[in-house]
Amino acid sequence: MASNRKDELGNLATAFNQMGEELLRHSLTRESFGKYVGSDVLEMILADPEQMWLKGHKNKATILFADMRGFTAYAENREPEAVVEMLNTYFEIATRAILNYGGYVDKFIGDAVMGVFGVPIFRKDHAERAIRAALELQAQLKQASLKGNALLASVGIGIHTGPVVAGNIGSQKKMEYTVIGDTVNLASRLSSLAGAGEILATTALCETLGECIQVVSAGRQAIRGKADPVEIFRVTAIQPRDHVKVEPSPA
Repeated sequence: MASNRKDELGNLATAFNQMGEELLRHSLTRESFGKYVGSDVLEMILADPEQMWLKGHKNKATILFADMRGFTAYAENREPEAVVEMLNTYFEIATRAILNYGGYVDKFIGDAVMGVFGVPIFRKDHAERAIRAALELQAQLKQASLKGNALLASVGIGIHTGPVVAGNIGSQKKMEYTVIGDTVNLASRLSSLAGAGEILATTALCETLGECIQVVSAGRQAIRGKADPVEIFRVTAIQPRDHVKVEPSPA
């Protein structure tokens, strides 16, 4: 009887240890990954980490690239601490704007931010969400620049919508969930063409949103990797629709 009781206690202790490890993993996931994805994506990850969304699939999505003009010259003439502080302010504002509209932050590349809307959770209005996030991002950066750092108002944004391949990409040593394809490349190219405070979008995105969006033609531009010039537009406004905004996951 005593032996059985010891076995039961041992099993119970093991169960509690496993439960504690699982709770710790969930907590760490919320603390780290949860800062870059919305609460709905985070819950999906925690519910089933091995779900098919991690494996390659093709879907329509909208990609937002934000890139800072003049960053290299700025960084060369300032102390590293000041550069990092400015970048963190910029990335904080960008992350908040992307999460606020149901996107997730795919990566930071130097002084660039890549936001994704439409995967891994598909929302049919992903293009609209990306535009709203871009407009909010520019407005917040402009406001923040008035507090002493004009460079925050020098961000150019490029947005394109179309098919992407999404999944866990990498090696056994390092994997990351990301999206790849021509849609991603074109959004990146547009961000490099955008001037300070501008948002550039493609015909595909403008046609998706129709009269909901206000744009000005920026002409046809030669884009690296494209055989023919691409017609692009400068986004100036979008019709209000409050319920598009979502609550970001807690920090």
